[in-house]
Amino acid sequence: MAGYADSFFGYFAGKEDILFPDSDARARATIAAISDRDPTEGPVDVLLRALDTIAESDADMGSPMASVRMRLFHTVPAVRGKALQDQLAAQREIARELHVVFPDELDRVTAAALAGALTGAVSGALDALMGEEGTAGADADHLRARVRQATELALRPWRH
Repeated sequence: MAGYADSFFGYFAGKEDILFPDSDARARATIAAISDRDPTEGPVDVLLRALDTIAESDADMGSPMASVRMRLFHTVPAVRGKALQDQLAAQREIARELHVVFPDELDRVTAAALAGALTGAVSGALDALMGEEGTAGADADHLRARVRQATELALRPWRH
């Protein structure tokens, strides 16, 4: 049995990584949307399109695992640390890409603020939705719509 555990955990940097297998994929999808933007799209349009694309392809949002992950986030400091570390890393990558792609519109600070508004809105909305309503059996379309609504609200100041 020890050999199995050694092999299993060999795929993950730490036990907490098991809970967040797709966090890099979401960040990469957002960065790809920024890089591949249509010239008529502004930063907010690109971020909302990325959010929609991720929401359509990510079946995890309403899953029982998402509910477990949120409970562990609130009760296990190592899980919370891992989640916040991943979120900050993604936020920094998104901010860098926004600044590179929109240099005339966003300096480093405004790009970081915009990326922070995106990640904060998504994580804040999910925390509120999962904390109050729970996700076990929750309608994934409802969760996506509420996350989208929160994100639009947070990004509104950057709309032109």
